[in-house]
Amino acid sequence: MPFCTSCGAEVAADKKFCPQCGTPVEKVPGPAAPDEPGSTSLPVNPPPSYGTASPQPKKISTPLIIAGIVVVLAIVAAVYFVGLPMFKTNPKSPDVVAQSPSPAITPAPVMTVLPTPIDTPAVQETTPRTVDVRDPRFEEDYEQIYNISQKFSFGQKVDFAYELTRAPLYVKFNLTPVKITRHRLVSIGTNNEHYVNTTETSPQAWFEVKVLNAGSRAVLDQQGFGNDYSDITRQYFMVRQDGNYIIEMSGNDVNADVQMLIGT
Repeated sequence: MPFCTSCGAEVAADKKFCPQCGTPVEKVPGPAAPDEPGSTSLPVNPPPSYGTASPQPKKISTPLIIAGIVVVLAIVAAVYFVGLPMFKTNPKSPDVVAQSPSPAITPAPVMTVLPTPIDTPAVQETTPRTVDVRDPRFEEDYEQIYNISQKFSFGQKVDFAYELTRAPLYVKFNLTPVKITRHRLVSIGTNNEHYVNTTETSPQAWFEVKVLNAGSRAVLDQQGFGNDYSDITRQYFMVRQDGNYIIEMSGNDVNADVQMLIGT
């Protein structure tokens, strides 16, 4: 049912004026009847659409997709075969580190402690000394009957018994005393006071040769080094009478080469 456009009162369909205010009633056209067959009518434009529907997406053609894939593969191949070798051989690359010279190490100062003076035995020779078999002066007149080359320690004794029938008996010995190293304090009481190492003959070195009568053990002659003897290390002496003898050799801290010869 229509309403008045002026006062809004309800107006009957067959009324032309509003019963309340008398305003003419405008007729609202009804829906058009369907066209009769054979009738002609102009097309009616559809009302414009005011919705917010999004536009349809455009379709990407297949050739463009294939071309893009080819371009991406070409870029990847160029990076792998060209860029990667250049990166590995670049001297500025972080993978290549120049070797810097090692820093010099400054040794720390060492405190020197002065040692207590002690007597240290020197290293002994392991190879015995070569013994002269003959003295050139007696080469034609004497022959060797005894020879020994060894170290004597702690008063060790060696006896050689011999019956002399062709006097004289020539006894010869050559000695090498043991050497020791000592730490000595020198320049005592001065600004130059310090310790020094000295190598000298062992004060316990000595050697002795005795000629004994084989029956009575009486000492007929004796020679030696150290103790009550001189410090001469090379000596010789003779037994000038025939007889039955014992030659006794003893010593300490000494290497001895002893020869005994008789006349030819």
